[in-house]
Amino acid sequence: MIPMTRPIKIQALLVLLMMISPLFAPLIQQGTARVTPSTRLGVLSPTLADRIAEERDDTPIPIIVRFPDGTDPTTMLSIIETYGRGLTVRHVFHLVPYVSAYAPARAIHALASSGLVTQVGLDKRVSALETAPEPVFEAESNVTYLHPTEALDVRPLWEQGYNGSGITVAVLDSGAWGGHPDLQGRIIGFKDLVNGLDDMNPSDGIDAYDDNGHGTATAWLVGGTDNGTGIYSGIAPGADLLIIKILDEDGTTDLSTMAQGIETAVDLGADIISLSVGGQWEDTGEDVAVESCESAVDAGVTVVVAAGNSGPAAETIATPGVATRVITVGASIGDGGVIAFSSRGPVVRTQSAPLGRIVKPDIVAPGYEVFSGRWPNASVAEYPAYNSTQYGGLYTRWSGTSAATPQIAGVAALLKQKFLTLNPLTTKAAIMAGANDLRQDPMAQGAGLANATRAAEVIQETSRMITILAPRRYPTLPEGRNAFIVGEERAPLNATVISTVRYENTEVVVNGNVSQFITVSPSTFLTRVGYTFFTIGLTIPDNLPLSAAGRYLGNLTLVTDSNVIATMELDLAITTFGGRVLIDMSHHSLDDPDDPSYYSYFKDYLRARGIVSSWLGDPQNPVLATDSTLGDADAFLVMDTEVPYAPEEIDAIHQFVEDGGVLIVLSEYYDSETGQASFAIDSYNELLQPYGIQCERYTTGYVPFSDSGIAYGVGYGGVVDNSSPLMDDVERLYILMGSALTVDENNSNARGLFWTDSTKRHALVATATEGKGQVLVIADGSTLYDTTIYDAIRSGADNLKFLENVASWINPVRPRVYDVILEAGEIGETANLTAYIFDDDLEDVRITVTTPLGELVNTTMTETLGYRYHVNFTMASAGFYDVTIVARDSAGNVRTFTKTILVPVEPVDESFARNVMIALLAVAGLALCYVAVIKFGVRRPRVRRRSEDEEWEIPIAPPGQGAPPEIE
Repeated sequence: MIPMTRPIKIQALLVLLMMISPLFAPLIQQGTARVTPSTRLGVLSPTLADRIAEERDDTPIPIIVRFPDGTDPTTMLSIIETYGRGLTVRHVFHLVPYVSAYAPARAIHALASSGLVTQVGLDKRVSALETAPEPVFEAESNVTYLHPTEALDVRPLWEQGYNGSGITVAVLDSGAWGGHPDLQGRIIGFKDLVNGLDDMNPSDGIDAYDDNGHGTATAWLVGGTDNGTGIYSGIAPGADLLIIKILDEDGTTDLSTMAQGIETAVDLGADIISLSVGGQWEDTGEDVAVESCESAVDAGVTVVVAAGNSGPAAETIATPGVATRVITVGASIGDGGVIAFSSRGPVVRTQSAPLGRIVKPDIVAPGYEVFSGRWPNASVAEYPAYNSTQYGGLYTRWSGTSAATPQIAGVAALLKQKFLTLNPLTTKAAIMAGANDLRQDPMAQGAGLANATRAAEVIQETSRMITILAPRRYPTLPEGRNAFIVGEERAPLNATVISTVRYENTEVVVNGNVSQFITVSPSTFLTRVGYTFFTIGLTIPDNLPLSAAGRYLGNLTLVTDSNVIATMELDLAITTFGGRVLIDMSHHSLDDPDDPSYYSYFKDYLRARGIVSSWLGDPQNPVLATDSTLGDADAFLVMDTEVPYAPEEIDAIHQFVEDGGVLIVLSEYYDSETGQASFAIDSYNELLQPYGIQCERYTTGYVPFSDSGIAYGVGYGGVVDNSSPLMDDVERLYILMGSALTVDENNSNARGLFWTDSTKRHALVATATEGKGQVLVIADGSTLYDTTIYDAIRSGADNLKFLENVASWINPVRPRVYDVILEAGEIGETANLTAYIFDDDLEDVRITVTTPLGELVNTTMTETLGYRYHVNFTMASAGFYDVTIVARDSAGNVRTFTKTILVPVEPVDESFARNVMIALLAVAGLALCYVAVIKFGVRRPRVRRRSEDEEWEIPIAPPGQGAPPEIE
């Protein structure tokens, strides 16, 4: 037997630990986070867990506790009192199984660990959904104001005698000023849930008040009369208004107070609820406001909720607008398109039913600079007084989905008055079925712009037997209707069938040449009264030839008993790869990074051209602009960068343009008074110097003491060169905060396209050519911003069309490499490398592969489909493989593309690994048994002598004779 010295024993112990460590891996993966019963059970919401970690143990935290369905209020209160030591109850709900409270951390964990609650979450703050302060345009608007009563086609119903009389609309907001002349006699009750006050006795008049202004504006849009103006009124001027104050003077509340307001409205007999409040949604499976909305619908109340003002980015619907059965309202510009700030769908549900992607919003109504009543003490910045000379401070024009929501509540009141037995489902289905299709994406417009008269006709004509399908068209956001020819699979979308009648056997039929790419599941189902869902998906195979690029049309119909009950339009464009725009984020300052979500419209236009966007680093992890990092870019976008470019970066960008790249530079604000630029102006000018364009130290767009800009161009003293495709249908541009450009007349490659003045001294748009590349310079980076777009539309400017032109103008001359993919098996087997390369006149392609050892691989290249290039070789080893592509077209344009691909070590066969693990565990078990025998054992242990091999051991003092020594 070989004696075990101390080092050998240590090694054996380490081997033993390694063998049994898989048993403890799940515990190790927990990290250093404190594991409590509540977090282990998943009852404590992540947001609340984070809040507990930030607070002292005895700090009361606002919470909302969810109980199992069917738990009555008495039982809920009893459980709270039993487990919630130190907890203060705020409200025990009866419409939904919730209790709101203030509780310290120990009480929260006790509740979460009790096994009697389903979730304990943070009672989050939410706010009124208005936009930022509205601009006062320097340019005269060419948009004639269209009041919502006209945009929503309300007057025919008025003329029939339907103005909302006898219908109660609960407006949950910051209150309402009862002294407004247009609200006299309209308010039948007032409840203040913020301060615990109310006036529910209309016999002596209602003392309703507002301490923010948002509530007065929303209440007026529901049921304000025209007593003060004789011109405009709300949508349902005969409706009874139940004012429930849930917002404080700052326009904020919490989810539980919102839910309490919904419960109060139901208890007080409201027919309709208007809710222009919301916040960011966290899908934890339970949301007291969402569930309260759904329960209110179950109780027969039509609930109308604002979509939110976080557009045009996808997946931005606010809670409780995410609720399936409420009417979620987006904002339009009059009877035109959807405005930029209006939140978009889909709603992505990962915890709460129905799981998956759900279409929202449901409908839109005017939400831009809408005329409405005003509380005289409201913020002038948020609610500027309209025509104060004539009307004092009684009226305003303001924007937001908050303004659109009460209009739909008013439409619902008109329909309810005409059809007294109308339920929430039929109301919603009729409003959606009667909407005017704006031909925009369903995730922006829902069914379209509401039309009150047409909704009434739908009910009349169909005897309330209505079945509609949402979305109206597919594919839809967030990916849009364009798909790449290289192969693409979209996440399934839950198509929603809203029906007021039951159909036993509904078949989904897909027609048209687009049908080859569309999948549905199930293809046959029962259509319920209410909501039925099926999934629709899009799959583009990866073997389409170039000739397959183009537009594909068709429709999806729901058929029952040979009758079509609902239709969805299918409209798909398959595009080739148009290039890659690399957006510089590395040279932004940490204090002022420009989020790419600021310009969603521009990215959508790029996507339509087959152009994708990517980012060069970020302020926290900057990446230099070098030949290597610019290698896969076709265009490089510099926008609002504060950090100067290094000389080697400028050289690399110049070479990028010389070789055929597109450089887009967006200047930023220069303050002529202070002589300060908000961007790295000197670095910009060094970058632009070879192209004959310079950023001028000159202010454009800025209006002191306001958030507005200025329109330039035709009619405003400017000059436009319409000979360039960049200026097609562009006569005016709206500049928020910019500088100007000078164009060197002696440089024949430089050209000004848009000038602020007739002398062509200050340019706003200029282009240049250099080598095989192109340069575009714009004087204001915010020209791309989504929020600037609706300002531009209001001022009659053509910013949106300009963005579309810019996207079309980006037309790389060099071959475009979409991607390189390596499919590798085990070492020694054949590896398959595929490169996707696009060019109309591609002449020559060469691909070289270098192994991890630096050796060139012998390869044979083949081409298929007109854009796929294949290389096969034997995989000699794992490691980093360098792939270099040199592509040349018939015009002599050359593109060099490099990519490093890691081939990992092939994992051991799973069954073999399992058998080895079992054997090792068996050995470990025997070893543990041996240790136990030695430790507790069957024979008396020998007295050991310390040997030289044991000198590493630290002597431990006997009990009572000193503490153990410290290990340094």
